[in-house]
Amino acid sequence: MSRPDAAASAAIDAQSIRPVFFCYLDILGDQLRACTAGRSLALSGTGDPDLDGFTFDGIDPTVVDVSAVRAKEGGSDAVTAKLSGLVTLDAELLALIGDPSNWQGRTGRLWRMIRDESGVQRGAIQHYYTGWMTGLTIVGDPEQGQTLNLTIESYLAAYSQASNRTYLDQDQFDPDDLSARASIAIANGTSGAPLVSNTGGPADWSRAAFARALRHF
Repeated sequence: MSRPDAAASAAIDAQSIRPVFFCYLDILGDQLRACTAGRSLALSGTGDPDLDGFTFDGIDPTVVDVSAVRAKEGGSDAVTAKLSGLVTLDAELLALIGDPSNWQGRTGRLWRMIRDESGVQRGAIQHYYTGWMTGLTIVGDPEQGQTLNLTIESYLAAYSQASNRTYLDQDQFDPDDLSARASIAIANGTSGAPLVSNTGGPADWSRAAFARALRHF
């Protein structure tokens, strides 16, 4: 995430500001570009290829809402883009979304423009989030009708996959740690007898190994 430049930072300190948020969703066949300026904005000269030469529709009714970005240790939380999914009005979008290859793993980006109370832009447009669309749910709402909730994961999520390791793998890293066998023995109702080692005889438990095993229960 980039930071606001000096001019934008100074404007943020003002008593009244009017920010504009921009959203880009790279849905194959129907790329969505929307902004909260209250009117459509054609952008140029920003140096960002996803902005320059494109028009962002003002309060596009296709885009209902985009959740806030919450930073945490290890990266940002996932962002949700809520899109209109009315069967009669959004049939084309629904047809595209129905094929995961049209959106899954493709880019979603967010920017912010700082404007003063007179609506004059202060500083450069700030890019503050890029991620990949990973999940989709269809939700019915009595007020907004049917909506599509797209989950956008930050790029760190792609490098933070689950290790698929469990406590049963513990002895691969510490041969003296027999807590996994103790867990299995307790689950099987074994009591009053020593655990069996790989050789078929009683396991030789050190004091430290017992202590490590007990920490798991």
